[in-house]
Amino acid sequence: MTNRIRRIDEKVQPVKIALAQINVEVAAREAGVPPRTLGYDLKKVEESLPEVLANRTPGPEPQCRATELPTGTAETAGVVTCPECGGKTVKNGTYWVLNWVLMLTMGWLGVQKVLIQRRRCRACGKEIAAPERIRQTEARQAWWQQVERLIAFARFKLRLSVRLTQILVKFVYARAVSIGHIQRLTTRVGQRAETALTRLGQCRQALAHFLMFDETFPKMARRAYSLGVAICEHGLIRSVCCITRKTRDIPIQLRQTVSQHFRPTYFLTDLDVTYNKLMRAAGLNLTHLRDIVHLIRQIVRIFDEAVREVTLDVPKGLPLKERRTQRRLKRRLLRKRLQPMLTLVLKAFSPGYESVCVLILEGVISQLEDPSAIIQTISVQRLTRRLRRFVKKHGHTINLLLQLSVEQGLPTTTNALESKNSIFKPFSLVAKFFPLPKQCQSFFAGVALMENFDIKTRGPNQGTSAMQRAGINLEDFGATDFFSAVGLPKPQISLAHITR
Repeated sequence: MTNRIRRIDEKVQPVKIALAQINVEVAAREAGVPPRTLGYDLKKVEESLPEVLANRTPGPEPQCRATELPTGTAETAGVVTCPECGGKTVKNGTYWVLNWVLMLTMGWLGVQKVLIQRRRCRACGKEIAAPERIRQTEARQAWWQQVERLIAFARFKLRLSVRLTQILVKFVYARAVSIGHIQRLTTRVGQRAETALTRLGQCRQALAHFLMFDETFPKMARRAYSLGVAICEHGLIRSVCCITRKTRDIPIQLRQTVSQHFRPTYFLTDLDVTYNKLMRAAGLNLTHLRDIVHLIRQIVRIFDEAVREVTLDVPKGLPLKERRTQRRLKRRLLRKRLQPMLTLVLKAFSPGYESVCVLILEGVISQLEDPSAIIQTISVQRLTRRLRRFVKKHGHTINLLLQLSVEQGLPTTTNALESKNSIFKPFSLVAKFFPLPKQCQSFFAGVALMENFDIKTRGPNQGTSAMQRAGINLEDFGATDFFSAVGLPKPQISLAHITR
């Protein structure tokens, strides 16, 4: 049979028979040497036949030889019998592969190759996996798991673009990852994060009283869509939604956010007049409260408009320059007169004045109506009417919000929500490369889930995450961190496969 691999004993036996047929006396006489010397040399040749007749790889010797393992190790022992048919296995060549174990443990410092011995069954031809091959296969799978976790961290935490993420992976591991793989992984992680956010309302959790809602306006694609963000007072981002039609998308988002285990009582927003109507359209019967910070800004804006709308009664024929000078002087005098009242209004919202806040506002209105306290100009009268209308509209909200703050320690502002918006806005540089709002929404869902699991290193919430503060039951949620929630668990590789 041609091209059959012969065993060493099959080669040695015929040569021994041939050596036995040699006439030592005649050969020694022709060579001119003693018969005993020739017989001794033939005996040494017979003893070295297994080494001489062994197969050798054709071609020149390799420059870098693989380090031979000591006798008795798993690599030299190999597999004696085939697990399929029980036949005998033989070596069938070697090949080089990347050392994934060093790549996983040492990064770019461990880029080396390792030699693997191939074995096949003589009877059925099945290739038997060598121990080194199994070791490298498991290390390669663990390496890819680690790389995908690095990509997710770079995309949803470090705000890196696809190409910068590719450069980061190549710098860490000296091995490139395709842009297509990074984009597909980003989409898959975003979709899983969006699904995970919907599970928050189905988990057992601590009691939450507030549903805070606001819109931020990151630029996505060529159009500017708004991003609706809903959180609770614990700072947990409950949902994000890319809003294209306000009257349709916001009610759907609010309806999906409120669920079995998340039943808030109050709806805290800014002064947008449409939010109350949209909340009713969502079928929610919550007490709508306005943010104290926005209320204070509105009061300051009313005072500034009163100063800016000063009118000037001057005789005809006065030069324009003189009229402007007198108007600036009148504005300066009015601002100086209104400043103590504005200071008193701001003091009413400071801690310790919660019970008399609205009373102080009404006292300021009384001072504005008193002619002995301030001249009743048109701008002052307009300021009084606006301030009275403001107290009539928001007085109950102010009293209730400050009362909840004192009795239950609940927030009076949406500062936590504004801080979340400040996190989303820098990611718009990445999100604008998603052509569809749905893809942008999935991407921002991944950012929101990463922020929920982020443990703060400073500030009043130092050492805790939003998931911990909200008391989310992680067993119901099904994950303990961001990576396990999006299907990127820690690399699992046995210690025996790292050290041998």
